[in-house]
Amino acid sequence: MKATMGILGVAIFLFTVACGGDEWDMPAPPKDTTWQNRTPSILMATPNSLAVGEKLVVLGQNFIDTKHGYLLLVLKGTYYDSNNNAQAVDLQKKAKVVNTGKATWTMYPNIVFDKTGDHIGRFIGSVAVVNMGNDGSRKYSARLPVKVQVKPSIILRVARPGSSNCQPIVTKTIENTGFSFNAEVVGLRSGTKDAPLKFYWTFLAEQWNVSYNYGTMDPNTVFPKKGAFVVEDRITSGRSSVVMDGGSRNFLIQVGSDMMGTASLKTLKTMPVPSLGNNYSATVNVVAVDSSNKQALLQIPINVARKASMTYDGIVKIRERFHPKPVTDCIPGGDIGRQVTYSEDKGETKARSMSFNYNANLAINISPIPSNPFALGINFSAGFGVDINASTSSSKSIGKSLSGQILPGEYGMFYRQTTKVERIGTIMIRNHCGAEASPGKAILTDWLWTPDLATGPTCPPKTMLPKA
Repeated sequence: MKATMGILGVAIFLFTVACGGDEWDMPAPPKDTTWQNRTPSILMATPNSLAVGEKLVVLGQNFIDTKHGYLLLVLKGTYYDSNNNAQAVDLQKKAKVVNTGKATWTMYPNIVFDKTGDHIGRFIGSVAVVNMGNDGSRKYSARLPVKVQVKPSIILRVARPGSSNCQPIVTKTIENTGFSFNAEVVGLRSGTKDAPLKFYWTFLAEQWNVSYNYGTMDPNTVFPKKGAFVVEDRITSGRSSVVMDGGSRNFLIQVGSDMMGTASLKTLKTMPVPSLGNNYSATVNVVAVDSSNKQALLQIPINVARKASMTYDGIVKIRERFHPKPVTDCIPGGDIGRQVTYSEDKGETKARSMSFNYNANLAINISPIPSNPFALGINFSAGFGVDINASTSSSKSIGKSLSGQILPGEYGMFYRQTTKVERIGTIMIRNHCGAEASPGKAILTDWLWTPDLATGPTCPPKTMLPKA
């Protein structure tokens, strides 16, 4: 360690050290005792026509924020299908709050007003919202009359891993999973040999690993590694289309504006998660066009995650704080003051270590779960943002130098304080059906160093660093 001195008539220059300081000592913020659940109101619900996959937008006032609860959308009235058959409707759906004056709800994966979910028609009734507070409070809006016409729609029958016992529609899955899709269109003409119904399935090469049985040609020389490609399915009987991993049916394949010809899908799997993330959002777009050129479209969202991952919120918990140690001798300020700089010549080095609070015996259909957390394949270093296998030192934590000003007639001394901390991450494991559970926590023991230039009228001056 060394300290250098120079005579400068300038103000004290302070450094904020990224890996040290007292920000972790701050008490937890007090509970919000001033919040009160307010009565919401609705001014408008739009549009007045919806297809499956489209959003109903509700505009109003005093919608609850997600910190304090959630917003419930209530639809009551009568639904008249295309044959004018009437059925009572009493729906409660969780809405997505955009802000205190705007919320949305998506009609998915079928026509929710209809008991069978597959008849177009019109809904006549009212809409209301309820602020559902986490504290148990409930605030109801007045009801707003609405009329919603249900347009021709694509009904999603199946979107799940192939040959699985998952629920018919899966919105979450894991990487490298083969998928099957089955969609039916309502409100359009059925396909015939003379007038086929056409389904256009669009996939992104970055999200879906697709290969084809394409004769003797290597499909990797033809099909893109990036961008969209379209699978065209011509239906000559009925109104349904199926695309699946390992299927034997032939489709027309189009890349950009180029028609590549006929091929069967050999592989249709989710792509691996990028190395720097834990998940990504995959989408499949499907459009149905009948012989009269009427069409319907649907976007199918699927969140793709790693089978095992760790999330870390960035919080550092202090486990032990050691006594501050002087790392220089007393430095006199002299008659006109001194500017001093401290740098680490011989820093303190500590080893990081990992421990776990972990239970591999979970009551969930995710198997096998290894008894050793390191066998999960999680990159803990990437998750915590530091190399868990590397030692850390005060020279890295403090940085190259720390400077400050000693006033005339006073003394200065540099101190350094060692703090033992823990970083705690939550381990999550998942299966291909979207079920997920946490087998426990990953705990990284780490070290931080906080420097301080103490000044005062006597030698040695007292440091402002906290006691052990």
